[in-house]
Amino acid sequence: MRVNAISTANLGFASKSTVKNSTIPQSLKPIHDNEEILNKTNEGSKAIMNYFFGMQNVPSFKGYPCSTSAFVVKQIDNVPCACCGKEMMNAKEQNEFVAKASKAKGQELADVFNSNFHKFRRNERAVAREIMNVAPSKPNSSISDILSSTKKTGSDLYKQECTIVLDEVDAIAKEIYGEKNKVSNYVSAQKQTLNKKEGFRRNIFLKGIQNITKEDTKENQTKLMDKAIELPLSEDGVTKVFNKYKNSDSTSIARRLISTAVMTTEHIHPKSNKGANNTENYMGECAECNNNRGSADLNTYWQTVYPNMPENVQRYNDYITDKIIKGEMGTKYEDYPVDLEKAVSSESKNVIKLTILTPEEIDKARKEKGIADPKPLPEPAEGEMTIVKKPSGSKKPRKPSRR
Repeated sequence: MRVNAISTANLGFASKSTVKNSTIPQSLKPIHDNEEILNKTNEGSKAIMNYFFGMQNVPSFKGYPCSTSAFVVKQIDNVPCACCGKEMMNAKEQNEFVAKASKAKGQELADVFNSNFHKFRRNERAVAREIMNVAPSKPNSSISDILSSTKKTGSDLYKQECTIVLDEVDAIAKEIYGEKNKVSNYVSAQKQTLNKKEGFRRNIFLKGIQNITKEDTKENQTKLMDKAIELPLSEDGVTKVFNKYKNSDSTSIARRLISTAVMTTEHIHPKSNKGANNTENYMGECAECNNNRGSADLNTYWQTVYPNMPENVQRYNDYITDKIIKGEMGTKYEDYPVDLEKAVSSESKNVIKLTILTPEEIDKARKEKGIADPKPLPEPAEGEMTIVKKPSGSKKPRKPSRR
């Protein structure tokens, strides 16, 4: 399948898939519409020609050796996760949130959580919502006060969060298809399983939405799936987070709840399977997605947990490409989109195909916008970036950690 660009129009540059039928200025149009992307290999990267699966033939890449902490993408604000698509935090933003949330009480606490609510990940969001909802009615209560005094259980919070997300999916379906439709009927039936012994299954629900909408437009499918993936990953995951931290201090709780939203450096081809520590093998993912995938096969993971990952990798590429054009990524990432496309295509066995801009097209877009050539960025010191450890409540990797 080929994933068409989702947001390039909003970024102000043209993708290969849209340029021929658009009104994009001539200077922004790709100069290689009918040519293969050039395969140039950096001298310092020749050692990774055995990169995928031993000695078989692999694409040539142009990245450079780089520690995961020095991956410049981790310094950028508001990057969408290449897996789940949700906005991520960098280390600075994480520390700012923890400092504010740990000291706030009452309505101020609710406001801090509300302004960052879109960044909380699936399991943590169930706990964060309870704090946000209760805080206004307890003006003198901190995070720890609220959680330690609640009568609800982790299971209660899980069911509450599932119900809210399912209702939101239902509302979107009715907006798209009208009051009576197959998606709404399916949502209603699935809600009934929340209180049954066999329980609600997130992966089954997502698969059902895919099957029902498989003949629909990509736009409608994306609207529904973007909301559906906000469901908690599991009841067990929510319960573990809640039980372990409900009696902790406010700082520990705030840091734990936001930890899975922090950007990490994902090895596209697992490090445990000889994946390179090189920018060609990196993409930004939130800690939740990175930790939970472990060394699992890329296709198996995203098709089960985040069915809209192909679109999300494209969103990630578009966002980072815009930053490269603006000079915010320094001088070493001009060929990063090309490397990303090759690595993701290879690791997904050609299932995920991105629409990208070559270095030549990036330079052309930069000149069209009157943006000066980028300047080198200072290399971050080792250990400067926050290292996000595997949080409690996430699934164990199938193989040793890849980061």
